[in-house]
Amino acid sequence: MASAAPHPPSDSRRRGVAKNLLLVVACLLVGGAAAFVVLNQGTPQDGLPIPAVAVPKAEAPAPPPPVTKPLTGAYRDPRIPQRMPPGPELRRPTQDVWCEGLSVERCDDFPKDCELATYCDGVRFCRTQPLYPNEAECAEEGILGANVACCPGLVPRCGPLENFVGPKCAPLQGTTAESVCVRCGDGVCGRFEHVCNCPEDCAR
Repeated sequence: MASAAPHPPSDSRRRGVAKNLLLVVACLLVGGAAAFVVLNQGTPQDGLPIPAVAVPKAEAPAPPPPVTKPLTGAYRDPRIPQRMPPGPELRRPTQDVWCEGLSVERCDDFPKDCELATYCDGVRFCRTQPLYPNEAECAEEGILGANVACCPGLVPRCGPLENFVGPKCAPLQGTTAESVCVRCGDGVCGRFEHVCNCPEDCAR
């Protein structure tokens, strides 16, 4: 006896299969979208990892500028000649005059404001008196360009050590250096003496 031919699925069965397929497709789409969202949360759009934000560090305060030692006072080099120390009283100028611009002949016209001095090469010039004139009657050892004579036992000598060139001292013509009171001639090379201002005491 021949078997009967299979009956085609009914409409209700076909609709059930279509619903199942649609459900599977919907699940796949929802799952893929969720996975995409999860992956995008940890990685930026350009695919590079999110850089860590550096916390700014507080800058260390700059060290204070170095304090330069003064040219006078306790730090002053005692081997360097100096001018006459200032006196106790302020000199009151009597004339509105620029002594450095006066000729030697006119310098004596203002004896309370100007004074004559001499460079090491013998040229005389006019200069302004100090605001606090020293009242000493003679210049001690190491005094430079004094307007009074050196004290007994001292002599005015010229020739700064910078003039020593090779085996000889450079000539003093045209220089603006002034003489220094030194104890030259006692056979001892003192602290203000050297080969250029006291060759008698200082060996070459």
